[in-house]
Amino acid sequence: MRIAFLGSGEFGLPTLQKLVETHSVAVVVTSPDRAAGRNRKPTATPIGSWAEQSGLQLLKTTNVNTPEMLKEISALKVDAMVVIAFGQKLSDELIQAQRTMNLHASLLPRWRGASPVNAAVIHGDVTSGVSVITLAQKMDAGLVLGQQSVAIGGKETAGELHDRLALLGPELVLDILENNPEGIPQDESLVTVAPKLSRKDSELDLSNDAETVARTIRGLSPWPGCHLNIAGVDCKIINAIPKNSNGNIGEVLEDGTIATGSGSIEILEMKPAGSRAMSWKDFSNGRTIPVGTICGVAS
Repeated sequence: MRIAFLGSGEFGLPTLQKLVETHSVAVVVTSPDRAAGRNRKPTATPIGSWAEQSGLQLLKTTNVNTPEMLKEISALKVDAMVVIAFGQKLSDELIQAQRTMNLHASLLPRWRGASPVNAAVIHGDVTSGVSVITLAQKMDAGLVLGQQSVAIGGKETAGELHDRLALLGPELVLDILENNPEGIPQDESLVTVAPKLSRKDSELDLSNDAETVARTIRGLSPWPGCHLNIAGVDCKIINAIPKNSNGNIGEVLEDGTIATGSGSIEILEMKPAGSRAMSWKDFSNGRTIPVGTICGVAS
């Protein structure tokens, strides 16, 4: 089967790799290179980088719906189009030109939108998964062609869950391509939305209960990442779990946890500014952090 693959983010990479093994990927369409890093060097998307290295036909565009792009894709006479973490809205003309499907990182209709993995962790969902849907002009509202679910680990970060969900994509997408099931409409009464995140979303509120604070830390890890100022050091908190100790909000307690509005959090992994990622024990061993030290939310 001849496939057009549209994607930019790393989430789609396992599926693209499997499609290359099992089908004929006629073209990969991705977003243009963007400046990244301290030197602001133009950097290809994860999909674009892998496609270039693999010798695939690659198109880079800010708008896949232009007449020129539509003509170029049409000339390839593909049988199906697979869209994953592409970041561009497709026109009806493009969607209807062939079988078109999208892999989304949630069990739709729960968590439509740009940050479904983060939302699942932040809100304490016990399960997550992936959905393959048809495309519609309303965001993530297409017919559900298939789903695969997994349990969310009690210490799992959004980054870790993202990587696990990405690995569910290949088998499900291949199954949909082979069997071409009829889609099932989503129940609009069950829709929840996960809007795009920004750095402003990562400011911790330690007055919340420990469970909420810990879920927020894990749900925003690795990006945008929550920070605390601990003994004068700006620390990115990578992973944390709730504990039952109590004290003044932000206080370092005798058991090494940090008090919240109710309960406390145990930091499992953190990254002090200018240093490597480490455990709370390793961080404490290199510094004097008296019991009663108040940790502040880094601005």
